[in-house]
Amino acid sequence: MAISAHPGLRLVATFFGTIFLGFGLNYIFRPREAYSTFGLPAPTTPTDQHLMDSFLALFGAKDLFMAVAIYSAAYFGSRKTLGIVLVMAGFCAGVDGYVVKRHTGTGEWNHWGYGSVITVVGALTLGVLG
Repeated sequence: MAISAHPGLRLVATFFGTIFLGFGLNYIFRPREAYSTFGLPAPTTPTDQHLMDSFLALFGAKDLFMAVAIYSAAYFGSRKTLGIVLVMAGFCAGVDGYVVKRHTGTGEWNHWGYGSVITVVGALTLGVLG
């Protein structure tokens, strides 16, 4: 059996989808508590706090979309589609880490760590190793 056809990849993808779901819901419904998990410094003024609450709702919606895209590709789509979605989820994590690193000077690996694993799982699902 080719690695790309292994049923465990779908389970790992589902796990990642669930992580995106949890983070998305947390960002939308608990933005002030969730903000610290992103790796950026806390807002210091009420105006900045309101802006970040709104930003995190948008970011949460992106994470919910990623969760649904991963679930849909894993259970209703092709392995190639799932692989592409996972690679792009890893790309999103890469951009997140870059932005945090650029803004704070640290914290990039909080994003790059899981992003690289998602990218590898996506590449395996695409069939890079057979």
